[in-house]
Amino acid sequence: MAVPLKYNPFVGGNMALQQTFVMIKPDAVSRGLVGEIIARFEKKGLKIKSMRLEMADPEVVAKHYEIHKERPVYPGLVEFITTGPVVPMIV
Repeated sequence: MAVPLKYNPFVGGNMALQQTFVMIKPDAVSRGLVGEIIARFEKKGLKIKSMRLEMADPEVVAKHYEIHKERPVYPGLVEFITTGPVVPMIV
């Protein structure tokens, strides 16, 4: 399910707003590193626009990593991402 984002093309005058997708993967979530990872983004001055904890939908993961479908790591990658909760966010 896609998250609609509000886009403001101007921040502080003529500076364009840039956003990117970041996902904290299941191993980092299970190791309790979410707070530390978020703190690193914030220390660099980045703002988190949207964030949630969820189980990744295998169909969404397959589509997201579709560019890697022909690589031998693809099946394991999709399986790994769906083994536990992830923290997708817009930064």
